[in-house]
Amino acid sequence: MKFLRTIIYKGNSVTKLIVSTQIGEPKRIMLIDHGIYEYGYFNACFLENMMSLMVYSLNRGYTPHINLKNRGEGWTNWDTFFEQPFNTTKAGHADIVCDRDTGVVSPKFDTPYRKGDLRMWCLVYDKLVRLNMQTKAYVEAEYNTVLAPHERVLGVICRGTDYIKLKPQGHPVQPNIHDVVKKAKEMTNRYGYQYIYLATEERSIHETFEEAFPGKVLVNKRQYYDDIFNAGNHTYIYQVNFDRKDDIYLKGLEYLSSLQLLSRCDALLGGNCGGACAALYMNNMKYEHVELFNLGLYP
Repeated sequence: MKFLRTIIYKGNSVTKLIVSTQIGEPKRIMLIDHGIYEYGYFNACFLENMMSLMVYSLNRGYTPHINLKNRGEGWTNWDTFFEQPFNTTKAGHADIVCDRDTGVVSPKFDTPYRKGDLRMWCLVYDKLVRLNMQTKAYVEAEYNTVLAPHERVLGVICRGTDYIKLKPQGHPVQPNIHDVVKKAKEMTNRYGYQYIYLATEERSIHETFEEAFPGKVLVNKRQYYDDIFNAGNHTYIYQVNFDRKDDIYLKGLEYLSSLQLLSRCDALLGGNCGGACAALYMNNMKYEHVELFNLGLYP
């Protein structure tokens, strides 16, 4: 019961979560059929939202089963990328439907800076979130191609496009790209990181890092958004379409794989954003060093 002793101070939700994963999950099933938003494709908000609702379900004494109502074309569901947390297959025979769109407890913007909270959500991810076979095979293939041949890799995440354009009220301020490059140089010199794995949706950010670290920047297979986003009448990056078969699925898969690879680097650097938080959960407190800019929130 080591984990239970570590984070029991968080209250009943986590206590029941850990008990359920160690002595067997509750037999009754709670169907989670909606979240806060209609998610056009996979993003970190979707992951955090579902993690929060799974904790809520367990706290109520139910096994969570996620099967969101498909309310639009390209709707991303849990089974698209993940296995059910307890391998449930009885969504049509649920004992109760979840009555909330988010849990009583959920990750916050300050979670990365609060070690106890971060430990809790790392544990939730570790116990309840598992890639399905198709997603896992894709991620492992990318890992073996992109990261495995290299040692001492610093993971860097930089948001651009809609986040920088909109500066959403109450969301963490993102750092200037040149400040991130400066910090990356400091970390590579101090800790001996030989390569940069870069997670970003902007080609211009990739080019900036290539100029600063020639021949040392690693990226996964992805489509960059900024050319289409800047040229078109787009407000959010989910509105960008790359005109390919299964585009919505592939955008989610490429993003999720990018975060998985980011979580398997030796250290993490970047702005505080959903992707950075997701990488922290996936990494489960194993990074050698974490440097997330803490610049306050957009007014």
